[in-house]
Amino acid sequence: MSENNFDLSVVGGGPGGYHAAIRAAQLGLNTALIEKDDGSGYAGLGGVCLNWGCIPSKSLLKNAELVNQIKDSDKWGISFDNVSFDFAKAISRSRDVSKQLTQGIEYLVKKNKITLYKDTASLSGDNSIKLLNSGESINSKNVIIATGARPRNLPNLEIDGEMIISSREALELKKLPKSIGIIGAGAIGVEFAYLFNAYGVEVKMFEAQSHLV
Repeated sequence: MSENNFDLSVVGGGPGGYHAAIRAAQLGLNTALIEKDDGSGYAGLGGVCLNWGCIPSKSLLKNAELVNQIKDSDKWGISFDNVSFDFAKAISRSRDVSKQLTQGIEYLVKKNKITLYKDTASLSGDNSIKLLNSGESINSKNVIIATGARPRNLPNLEIDGEMIISSREALELKKLPKSIGIIGAGAIGVEFAYLFNAYGVEVKMFEAQSHLV
């Protein structure tokens, strides 16, 4: 079989995609997995949760918890002098946590002899998939599309990465704003509210429902 011919190609390396690829390979299918390169040298395997969601946010929540404990340390008879909190280092640590887990998934992909393409796929018909960055084409008898979701722009509130950001940009901030408004008081919104508040940011939340989370 040609190296560019596959029984199955999976587009998207999130939890659904990489699990499907691994299981297919274990069942004997010659399998390809296509996931965009995030610029770090590692494909964004693991999807939003691992790279830009629950994993890095929980790392930052741990930082926020420690910050609040230090602020309240006097209640426990513990005093600190000249304490400083480096938010940029907290962000860096959260990215390292995600990177380490992504490397673990990439190891599993290679272990199961799956061909990994760090590229963007375009279905071009006749069982053909074009990889837009490299210009390469591959053939696949079957295709699973597992490309996940992305943040939605609100009317007159288009995400620009500066004044208006999504949770993804929030996970890369190197400098904290003095104040921030968070639209949506679901799990993600409340987590970021707790995080920013711990670091001294004035937080206002906006929620259409009558309850949080």
